[in-house]
Amino acid sequence: MSDKPHTYLSQYSDFEDCGLYIGNTSKLFCSPTKKLRNIYWLLYTNDNLCSAQYKAQKGKGDHSDIKRFNGNILENMYALWYMLRYETYKPGEYRTKKIHDPKEREIMIAPFFPDRIIHHCIINVLGQHWTHIFIKNTYSCIKGRGTHKCMLDVRHALMRDKKGTRMCLKTDIKKCYDNIDHAALKLIIRITIADEQLLRLLDKIIDSNGKEKGLPIGNYTSQYLANLYFAYFDHWVVEELAALVRRLFGCKLYYFRYMDDMVFLSESSEALHFVLDMAGLYLAAELKVEFKKNWQIFPVDDRSIDYVGFKQNHHGVLMRKSILLRFYKKSIKVARNNPIHNETDIKHLFPSEYGWALRCSEQHKQNIFNTVIQNGQKYFINRAALADAPASN
Repeated sequence: MSDKPHTYLSQYSDFEDCGLYIGNTSKLFCSPTKKLRNIYWLLYTNDNLCSAQYKAQKGKGDHSDIKRFNGNILENMYALWYMLRYETYKPGEYRTKKIHDPKEREIMIAPFFPDRIIHHCIINVLGQHWTHIFIKNTYSCIKGRGTHKCMLDVRHALMRDKKGTRMCLKTDIKKCYDNIDHAALKLIIRITIADEQLLRLLDKIIDSNGKEKGLPIGNYTSQYLANLYFAYFDHWVVEELAALVRRLFGCKLYYFRYMDDMVFLSESSEALHFVLDMAGLYLAAELKVEFKKNWQIFPVDDRSIDYVGFKQNHHGVLMRKSILLRFYKKSIKVARNNPIHNETDIKHLFPSEYGWALRCSEQHKQNIFNTVIQNGQKYFINRAALADAPASN
């Protein structure tokens, strides 16, 4: 008789973990129904708690609050489990900080323990579910759908249908994060979630600023909740408003949204004025927000679309001037210690800016690289000459 133990399925160690979801869908294995039910327990499983605390502190360095957490990690992990299991969690007090990116914003930073870890617990479980609600032309805070993907999709529309993208409506939401209505957001969440325990936790986080409106910009959950807030507006635009535009004006409507910044493209300026009015009515009635007054409707080739860091029309793509100037300024600082001889040096010294430049039209990209190389070499040569010069008496 063989000494080799029986390999039952429940004991089989060489089994690849397929995750919480059924393939690349919005349905969980434990709740494959249209609405998610009885999934709250997934938040406080050992796997999810360990993953959440790791993600919450990844790349944050040796912050004092992280050191305190790690110094007593076993007790703190048990405390997290207890808070979630018995619903005793109460959001902590935020600290505020002003940032410039480049315009000034005030972000609200939640305590690392337990708040930011619990935010990751939630997104670990619900992130894929919510992402599947978004239309394909929703961007920002979605894996694989950042500024470059948005620019490429706009570019594809411009190249594929030059006549149908002759005119552009560019607009954004007035104080988007500050004006998100809590009651409206809670109703939207309940369209696809019917787990009362999970809903109570989400309501606590939504109301954690002590107001009836607004989401803290610094919260990890706020990124997803803000996108979710406009998700059904997005569906209305592409499924109903676009059909209405085709029927009334005989032209297509293209739509792109990067958080609160929206671009609509069409052949007719009259159609875009109609879109502006109808979209404004929807947002005011359903979501309690409004467009800024600086909306613009213009011919694409006359002014170009200044969007997600690029300026583009039917003839090419340029880097936004403010980003380009920051790149040049940064390159001069770096050249104090590192001469810049060629494109390879740029790639290694400025990987982020190099990626932006690669998205631009060929001639504009070469002009950027040539300017950086010339400025870098000039600054380094002048500095070296001064260093070698004899000291004056």
